[in-house]
Amino acid sequence: MKPGYIVISLILLLGGCATGSSPEAKKANARKETASALQGIYKDHPTAKSAVSSSLGYLICTGNDSYLFAASTGGGICTLNSGGKTEYYRFASLGAGLGIGFKKVAFLYTFHDAAAMKRFREEGWDAGARAEASARHENDGGQVAANTSFDVGGVKVFQSAIWGAAAQATVQGYKFWPTNFDKDVAQFN
Repeated sequence: MKPGYIVISLILLLGGCATGSSPEAKKANARKETASALQGIYKDHPTAKSAVSSSLGYLICTGNDSYLFAASTGGGICTLNSGGKTEYYRFASLGAGLGIGFKKVAFLYTFHDAAAMKRFREEGWDAGARAEASARHENDGGQVAANTSFDVGGVKVFQSAIWGAAAQATVQGYKFWPTNFDKDVAQFN
């Protein structure tokens, strides 16, 4: 196994693994978890619902981010909903900058341009600069966070903290790849 794959596998072991004893159970749990995350994003971002309804398709992800001094890592699961079909993805993130903390996050990509959706499916990369401080506990109903949303290249992106606490200023890249959950922890094409 290549060293990069080992790192990504370890990230996914620590968080973002779909639970279930079969691929179908893992898909059901991924749908349930991402549907819950989508409802949280709707609460945090009032414009997200209209972005979903006007999109060609949308990707909803949930997973973990950890920050330790000069590096950040993360990983999780996603569902891509387009044309009445659901596709399943995993993601891993790696970043550089300053930070400390751990948090569970949810993010939504709404695709408003066919070329942007094609790029996502073919390349599966996203990179960007992030600077925020966040703290949230899932049961307290409140949050102190710089939830982000932005529109770039035909894609609107919304991000929310589900729980945890972190302070970071990082440049972070995300890699997405399709999965059918028949090989857990990770499947690469």
